[in-house]
Amino acid sequence: MDTTLIRQAADLLLQANHVVALTGAGISTESGIPDFRSPGGIWERYDPSVFFYQRFIEEPGFVWSTILDMAKTGALSIFDAKPNKGHLALAYLEKIGLIRTVITQNIDNLHQKAGSRHVIEFHGNMQHAKCIECSKLYDYEELVNFLDMENLPPRCKCGGILKPDAVFFGEAIPKNALNEAFEEASACDLMLVVGTSAQVEPAASLPFVAKGRKPMAFGLMGMFSSSKDTHVIEINLEDTPLTGYVSDFIIKGSTGEVLARLVEEVKGLKGLK
Repeated sequence: MDTTLIRQAADLLLQANHVVALTGAGISTESGIPDFRSPGGIWERYDPSVFFYQRFIEEPGFVWSTILDMAKTGALSIFDAKPNKGHLALAYLEKIGLIRTVITQNIDNLHQKAGSRHVIEFHGNMQHAKCIECSKLYDYEELVNFLDMENLPPRCKCGGILKPDAVFFGEAIPKNALNEAFEEASACDLMLVVGTSAQVEPAASLPFVAKGRKPMAFGLMGMFSSSKDTHVIEINLEDTPLTGYVSDFIIKGSTGEVLARLVEEVKGLKGLK
């Protein structure tokens, strides 16, 4: 971990007026949640088509049984996972007024569990389920009462099928989340890009938007100014397509360790205990 870059990041945090954090799977792996695409990830053990929307519509009982099997075996340990030092650090930085918004690609609810209040869930939340008929939302505690392996899929009180409230392949990003995320990226003057490979669109375009550059995809050219005085700092184990091109610098290391160290640096500079 480069302590000089930690200090530089802390200085930029204290100088910024509108800070946004964009988080990906890398921040949650330290909570025991494996990512989907890496070697040993979920896609090596389960058929990715389980998370295709059309597959859910055709075989909702099978999809639910597979998700429950993932939870039982630990392959998708979202339901009982606890926030780690990275989630807690971002929540603390929001609490003291240095971070305005967390935009997350994760579906694990860990930012909220850590105490972050303004979280934009780009891909939904697996700790909730929504009726595909009436759109009634059920939280995890309510959902447990519906999860009977002998009677899948779970159903709403109206009789409609409940679907995990995460964005499946073939589904659109929720419009409100999409619009708010791009508005926040456009307005920020510092973006922390934490634990993401920056390869999944449209989220991968948000750092470009923060910089005022043309996004890589999503057809948003012309919506943003050609340049902005915005800093983008990556915190990740390895380089991404943003490194050396969009981001000002990358702090390599465990996201939890780096963010915890960043908080300590901020506390020192602000004279906080």
